[in-house]
Amino acid sequence: MKKLFIALTFSISLTLSPTFASAASTPPLTGHAAKAGGTVLDAPIPISVLNIPLQDASGKTFTLGSLKGKTVVFTDFLTSCPDICPMTSVNMRQIGDAIAAAKLSSTFISLEISVDPKRDSVSRINAYQKMFSDNSWTVATSSASNLSELWKFFGVYTSIGSAAKGLIDWQTGKQSAYDVQHADVVGIIGPDSHWRWLDLGNPEVKNPMSSNLLPSKLMTYLSPDGKVNLLKPQQPTWTTGAVYSAVNEIFGKKLGA
Repeated sequence: MKKLFIALTFSISLTLSPTFASAASTPPLTGHAAKAGGTVLDAPIPISVLNIPLQDASGKTFTLGSLKGKTVVFTDFLTSCPDICPMTSVNMRQIGDAIAAAKLSSTFISLEISVDPKRDSVSRINAYQKMFSDNSWTVATSSASNLSELWKFFGVYTSIGSAAKGLIDWQTGKQSAYDVQHADVVGIIGPDSHWRWLDLGNPEVKNPMSSNLLPSKLMTYLSPDGKVNLLKPQQPTWTTGAVYSAVNEIFGKKLGA
């Protein structure tokens, strides 16, 4: 029912959705419920957003505009999240692997973009991705102003809160200074730079008991809530299957099993 509510909300306008605090900068969106979850859209992305510079884990600068001609599966995350984002990365890595397996790397990209510019430097996102021993998906960051403008368009709110006492950072070995609350959004941008699909919720991973699903450092870093979310995330959720279905429904391309 929550998935249906989201689809119905977005079929009217984002301005009616309490999940999106920055709706004034997000265009009113119309669409219909996708077959396997989420909402099918067709919203042009402004040039100003397409031209926002991003840096990948190697330090290379790119923009969403530079990816025109590719289908972009994107989501938001931060490397310091102990509750949800490690599973987001698992899903995005698996989408990247599916793109590679389908030999579609020249026309598809799986892109995970930070909401924590203060901590998520290029060197940190590089170290984060290296823990997965997989570069089939792209992890990116940028400056605070750039990320604020980018996520404002896509309706992703952020707010700073206190980190749980005893939360030791996986990289520094020190107490985390703060946490970032944010909406969990996954979307698809078409080759024409139009926003074509949207889903909301916690990532639901396949085979959560698999021993090599998460890097050992991140498995240790998971909070009690994170361990629950790994096995049984709170609804609503999004899955790689919903992404693959949307890609097939909208673009006629087959990804995943």
